[in-house]
Amino acid sequence: MFERALVSLDLSPATEALVSATPGLRDLGTQEIILSHVAPPLREPVSAHLDEVRRLKERLEPLGQRLIEKGFDVTVEVPSGSPVTEILRLAEKHEPDFIVVGSRSHTRIREAFVGSVAWDLVRRARCPVLLQRIEPNRPDPEAALETRSGGLPRKILHPTDFSETAVRAIPRLRALANLGVPEITLLHVLPTEGAGVRDEALNRLEAIAADLRSEGGPEVKTQVRLGTPWEEILNSGGRNSDAMVVMGSQGRGFLPEIVMGSVSRQVVRRASSQVLIVPSPPAGSTS
Repeated sequence: MFERALVSLDLSPATEALVSATPGLRDLGTQEIILSHVAPPLREPVSAHLDEVRRLKERLEPLGQRLIEKGFDVTVEVPSGSPVTEILRLAEKHEPDFIVVGSRSHTRIREAFVGSVAWDLVRRARCPVLLQRIEPNRPDPEAALETRSGGLPRKILHPTDFSETAVRAIPRLRALANLGVPEITLLHVLPTEGAGVRDEALNRLEAIAADLRSEGGPEVKTQVRLGTPWEEILNSGGRNSDAMVVMGSQGRGFLPEIVMGSVSRQVVRRASSQVLIVPSPPAGSTS
């Protein structure tokens, strides 16, 4: 389920941090990596543009070689055009199990592949998107960038609104459990307390937990919390660098006033953990 990864690089100072963390994907079972950078759109003179693409490929080749030496099968791609459009086109071409991008805190200068590009990928991709948090290793302008997490997390947090999109994340939970994640927490957040609502939510969480426990392996916990969904997700594990949040990109499930898309966007912007966003089913799909 995580065998093939499309890793998008922007060749900013954050690139080295993201590539350094990429060998950790081996813990997820990743064997093949498509290493990509999107060059600017074609412009005149064409010869100058082709020279630029060649230089970009030359910058990617040593990064790819490092991953080959770690035992991965590596393909380097440098398409030209709009970043999101070209990354999605590469995803159609190579059919990766997931896309990996680096993300920086929304409060800092965007030197990494973040902001509207990352969110558009999350919103439009047909496969899961894994966001690796990249931060400075100390609080000063000259600090080096590093990833605070990588590879198999110690804890999985799965926030769910019980929508169809949230249900699509369950197979990823099973896969991560089989890979050896020691703990999974299932979370549902209520905006307000209501008669019987908490019990119903707990029952639905326990049904998911029972399914995960049936395969043995990790400890599976359930939580129903009261508050703002994205804040409770961060408080329940999204601020931990050794955790991974696995959630749907959008949904409107058990409580119709909660729209999961707005929640996932806040989590993507603010989490310190890895965040794996599972897309909604394609229009017309029954799964």
